[in-house]
Amino acid sequence: MNIRAAAARILSSYHHQYFNYEKKIDAAAVDLRLSDQDRDFLYLLVKGVILYRDYLDYAIEVAARRPVERFEKAVLNLLRVGTFQHLILETPLYALTNETVNAARELKKKSALGLINAVLRHLPDKTKLESLLSKLPPSEALAIQSSHPRWLIDRWIDQYGIENTCRIAEFNNVYQQIFFRHNPLKIAWREFLKLLHEAGFEVSIITEVPLVFFTVERPGDLLRTKFFQDGFMSVQDISQSFGVQLLDPKPGETIIDACAAPGGKTTMIAQLTGPTGNIYTYDLSPGKVRLLKNETFRLGIDFVNYGIGDARSGSYPMADKILLDVPCSGTGVLARRADSRWNRTAQDLENLIGLQREILENMMNYLKPGGTAVYCSCSIESEENWSNIDWFLERHPDFKIEPASILVKNRYCDDRGAVTILPHIHGETGSFAVRLQKLEPGV
Repeated sequence: MNIRAAAARILSSYHHQYFNYEKKIDAAAVDLRLSDQDRDFLYLLVKGVILYRDYLDYAIEVAARRPVERFEKAVLNLLRVGTFQHLILETPLYALTNETVNAARELKKKSALGLINAVLRHLPDKTKLESLLSKLPPSEALAIQSSHPRWLIDRWIDQYGIENTCRIAEFNNVYQQIFFRHNPLKIAWREFLKLLHEAGFEVSIITEVPLVFFTVERPGDLLRTKFFQDGFMSVQDISQSFGVQLLDPKPGETIIDACAAPGGKTTMIAQLTGPTGNIYTYDLSPGKVRLLKNETFRLGIDFVNYGIGDARSGSYPMADKILLDVPCSGTGVLARRADSRWNRTAQDLENLIGLQREILENMMNYLKPGGTAVYCSCSIESEENWSNIDWFLERHPDFKIEPASILVKNRYCDDRGAVTILPHIHGETGSFAVRLQKLEPGV
């Protein structure tokens, strides 16, 4: 099958949101017996259209002189694929037009061949689009050009200003390096590094504390090796590891990870405690707990206690330390999750804040006096971060903040004592983490 036709078919299986698009790409690649190169191209097209959808639609409307809502879904997605190639990949118009028309034939859209040909041949270039967008209100123009929901752009402008909002949106649309975390429970770093070099990978070590994080020039190739299957490493952004660094898990401690799936932080905790740690890991969904188990088993971690639990109201063992990686809007990691910008609404954010506060209220009941809890999120929205902590501390004077700088580099710490990573400042995916200590009675 024409790769462009396969991409349009995957995109047309959705109405507006794009949940699990990567799984659909993998399934299509297996079904069509695609080579690694063709599979990567399919991924590039599908993710690219999702990422730039509103910008592509604007260009299509300019060329067609009609709203995109008037196009049949499959035809629109073929046009989006072609427009993505033109505007983002800078493929010559004559080449992409012929290929897109061939894809339309394969999808049995012969009646639309003339329309597809005409629209693609009249696509504006980036200079023309910039001229047209300059005539719109700044926030509307930015939302279209960066292909972000208008409500989110408006929020960021209010919170960070338009210049920083431009930088955040730009960050979200740029390829982000993939980081790997070494698994010391399976193989010593020196031995693993030797194997990587022998396999032809050039390795850049980002940090060695508390675990080794590294990158390679061909991360996709590394993910397809036996090294990954055998659990020698995991994929994790360093910025998303700071919650565990603040928790500072030690051997012998009783630790709860209350919202654990898909398992990146649970497995990091286990790698730091070793089998002497008494780790309890929970999630609300049985399916997510199965995913969590699969990941721990891949990494050779067989000493974790699993449970299905609702962190808002469930009962848990008393713990020395608790990690609360709460469900959140994920606005700090939009660069990693192309579909997320379309899967959230302003109302979802309001609902999440209530959920996060319920989790804080309930889970702190299971922290021993003198114990430590870390509240963290992958959001850059103040309401999900400091506002929740201020709300909690006002209600619970028996808790205090312990400065993040005792465990994390100062460049990642804000002036109130939390880890606050913002894409436009740090050039990394956004995250928030704060370390709370429960005071002993009478203190």
